[in-house]
Amino acid sequence: MADRRSSTHSPFRDLHVCDACGRPFVAPVSVVETLDGEHHVVELSCTNCGWSDIGVHRDADLIALDRQLDRATSQIAATADGLALAFELERIECFARALDDGLILPEDF
Repeated sequence: MADRRSSTHSPFRDLHVCDACGRPFVAPVSVVETLDGEHHVVELSCTNCGWSDIGVHRDADLIALDRQLDRATSQIAATADGLALAFELERIECFARALDDGLILPEDF
């Protein structure tokens, strides 16, 4: 069951790291309220364990969270590209092996 509480952001806490599981899977869910130009009430949620929190956060901390999410998205995209390349190289290797073994004939095309 998800833990949900309200808090005020500690300046020593990275917003992208979950208070419950310690994993870097926290993302903003919604901006509940804007208090002034620099502080916002934001709901955060961990996509790993379901923990959520509603708290007051500064613009600078939310910008840092956004940059961290961008970095994580880039890492995921790079990993997906690497996996796609590895899969394609494996397919090519299997095709080449089938050609060498005489398993593919001109009439197959």
